[in-house]
Amino acid sequence: MSFRSRVVGTVAAVNLTVIALAFIAVAHIVNASQQRQFDDALQREALEEVSEIAEGGGEHLRISPRLGPSPDDIGPLTKYAVLYDATGGVLDASLAWNGEVPAIDELPSPTGNLWIRGQHLRGLVTEVEGHPGTLLLLAAPRDDLDNDARILSRVLTLVFGLAFMSTIVLTSGVVHRLTRIHERIAQVVRRISDKDMTARVGEVRAAPEIIQLASDIDDMIARIELLLRNQSEFITHAAHELRSPLATLYGELSLAVRRARDAEQYREAIEGALVSTRRLMTLADDLLALARVGHVSESPHAPVNLEQICTEAQDMVGPQARAQDVRLAVQVEAMVVDGNYMDLARLVRNLLENAIGHSCAGGVVEVEGRSEGAYAVLKVRDHGTGVSQSDAEKIFQPFFRGSRERASERPGSGLGLAIALEITTQHGGTLELDAVPGPGACFVLRLPLDGAEAQRAPASRRS
Repeated sequence: MSFRSRVVGTVAAVNLTVIALAFIAVAHIVNASQQRQFDDALQREALEEVSEIAEGGGEHLRISPRLGPSPDDIGPLTKYAVLYDATGGVLDASLAWNGEVPAIDELPSPTGNLWIRGQHLRGLVTEVEGHPGTLLLLAAPRDDLDNDARILSRVLTLVFGLAFMSTIVLTSGVVHRLTRIHERIAQVVRRISDKDMTARVGEVRAAPEIIQLASDIDDMIARIELLLRNQSEFITHAAHELRSPLATLYGELSLAVRRARDAEQYREAIEGALVSTRRLMTLADDLLALARVGHVSESPHAPVNLEQICTEAQDMVGPQARAQDVRLAVQVEAMVVDGNYMDLARLVRNLLENAIGHSCAGGVVEVEGRSEGAYAVLKVRDHGTGVSQSDAEKIFQPFFRGSRERASERPGSGLGLAIALEITTQHGGTLELDAVPGPGACFVLRLPLDGAEAQRAPASRRS
């Protein structure tokens, strides 16, 4: 059974149960009210008859010539009367019984129903005043009460049937209207499971929470589509980057074993293989770093001195800077941030390596760090080739290498800035390419200061 059918069945069952209980209550109240009126009329008539019997000696009925009880607007009813003595014997009875008088042990107490020759009667038993043991049974046909009860039962049954049909129809319509968006969402999910990433819920007209749900699902699908696209591009780029050094390594080793060589030739072949191997190791290290920094739970945080981080990163890139004849000018204040020491060291190192790699011989890489409000701000600027406007939006994508970098054939995996951005994001900061006048590029890193450090920062600036 579908969800919609279960909802319709549940709502209809609840509504119909309430209607049925209401109808039963109405029928009971109406029938009880009519029966109470009937009993009141019998009671009044019996009091008059008992008074007349007592005046006549208490041994004979004196059915008055007046008409019988009139419990409602249907008119007077035939009176059935019996007078019993103390032993239960019949002293007198009205002609309406036709000789079939009920035994005293069949009498109601004090009011009740009787069946005589298929005739349904409502009777009342009362004692004759002044004559102990003498009882009067006064009864009248209750055909009108029974007919009214049957008519009311038929009417209520008919109304219940109409209510049943209308409840099913209305409930189905309401539930269909309320769940049509859910069905639409379910269809979109099924299309997504069938790898149709173009499926969207789109704009809907419904309750605010349903509109929000539809919007969240579309956003989730868009993120999944972007993730899958990035994953596919990542695998393609990784395969391409791995293939090039592997092909070089395979070629060097194949040539080395194809024919005999002297020691110097073998040395050259091995050195070429080592170059390709180092490139593979660097790429593998970068890939592992990019995968690892996405797991915050694996990177415990602690207060870290950013000045110390920059000093260590400067020492690590020193050989590269000297090899390319690039000078590092580092001026960083002592600032404490909350983070993982190794990740932050790699972040700053990647920024320095990127700046050195894009600098010209004899150039300078400027590193400036100071606190601004609740953030530690680190700027890394080079005076090299810079970043073209078309490449600026893609520069943080994994494996992306700008047009100028590709033209220079500078070695690199294109993962350095992607890793730097991922580490920055995991530490609650931002990393942006800042537009600066003149040649080169400037990257601005902002990291939240440690709590105590952030409180001291305003005071230190005022002093």
